Amino acid sequence: MANILIADDEDLIRSFIKRIVEELGHTAFIAGNGKVALDVFKKHAIDLSFVDVRMPEMDGLSFLHEVKTIKPDAVVIVITGYPSAETITETVEEEGYTYITKPLNYQQIVDLIQRGLNP
Repeated sequence: MANILIADDEDLIRSFIKRIVEELGHTAFIAGNGKVALDVFKKHAIDLSFVDVRMPEMDGLSFLHEVKTIKPDAVVIVITGYPSAETITETVEEEGYTYITKPLNYQQIVDLIQRGLNP
């Protein structure tokens, strides 16, 4: 069983991923913004994180940067509704695990969780 953090400012996205995480037998931690997500990451042994690029208080790429300074091998999947070369490049530069675009796909989330936990 893994601890998976889901950080997104959209309730529907958080609920969708949380349901999948729990169906797979893992524990889900949710946060509505990057600052709360970082606090959760610091307090719990998070094995994998899903983080939206655009969130209030701290964006996903800032979260990714902070997490990588705390735990360089952290697995972070960046979610974006605005796929652009700039966002993708920043994600790769920050050594994010991968990125996915909205709308999200059930099987894609399952596959990313399995690959992220079993590299």
